[in-house]
Amino acid sequence: MAFLSFAACLFFFFANILAHVDHIRFNAVVSLDGSGDFKSISEAIAAAPDNSNTRFYIRVSPGTYRGHLEIPPNKKFIALIGDNALTTIIVDNRSHGTGFSTTDSATLVVNGDHYMAQHLSFENSAEHQNGQAVAVLNHSKFTTYYKCRFLSFQDTLYLKGAYQFFRECDIYGTVDFIFGNGLAMFQDCNIYARLQSNEITVTAQSKEQSWVKSGFSFQNCTVTVSPDIASRKVDVKIFLGRPWRQYSTVVFMESFLDDNVQPEGWVLWEGVPINNLFYAEFNNRGPGADTTHRVNWTSFHVLDKQLAKNFTVENFINGSDWLPETHVPFRTGLDG
Repeated sequence: MAFLSFAACLFFFFANILAHVDHIRFNAVVSLDGSGDFKSISEAIAAAPDNSNTRFYIRVSPGTYRGHLEIPPNKKFIALIGDNALTTIIVDNRSHGTGFSTTDSATLVVNGDHYMAQHLSFENSAEHQNGQAVAVLNHSKFTTYYKCRFLSFQDTLYLKGAYQFFRECDIYGTVDFIFGNGLAMFQDCNIYARLQSNEITVTAQSKEQSWVKSGFSFQNCTVTVSPDIASRKVDVKIFLGRPWRQYSTVVFMESFLDDNVQPEGWVLWEGVPINNLFYAEFNNRGPGADTTHRVNWTSFHVLDKQLAKNFTVENFINGSDWLPETHVPFRTGLDG
């Protein structure tokens, strides 16, 4: 009887992994062993029609896919779908320390609008001493990541496009590891500091003009240290962000902030004025969520419910207009 129970558990485990692809009719399958239509993801992307307005689904079979990957501007509505982010990994190791610019270091570069990824890991495996090493650079609009993992140290996620949505993703890094001038919403994501450090900065948002629709909003996310760091019980100081540009805009709301998040919450970037920033928090929880000792800048705000609604999926990224096509779950408003 115990054996049958164990077998049943295994069945349901694997059934759950594969359930998310049951409704999808794939246009192409990539497999490293040659059992699919293509052996590389780049070949499958090249086979997609140019400037399409319908979704092109590519199933990425389990394996580690090494090398730089790019979604060209003329390849729209591409969807890369893995079985499990722990077993389907896209990885490269370009970095500033090995001669690449920040932009050129990216493992994945997304230029085609309406790109979507699910159940995949995107990693830049350069060691932390190599400096800037981007895992994903996202130029495009209307992009969605669901149950994906992003791993690097400095500059993990470089977000430049508008209307980006991250749901139930794990993001690992150390310095400015979610950065850029993009417009992005993070819902139910885990944000992990990877190293013992005197200054882990989660965000470096770079809004340059007041009129640009740009900023990062985090709802019901968790900010903590990675499991390997937690097990070592070392001191890690986490700051929610620092301003890369003078209109930098970041909001954390309804999120869990652990005790590594410092009482002041936010930190200066030398030479960047702070009067025009918009840094804000609303209804966060956890030992790092107390706003009593936050920075005393006029550009830091503790929001009320009415103002916090401006930073929801519905209002911040107009999610109801474009997310239903992706079939990715999302909540339009506040949790409470």
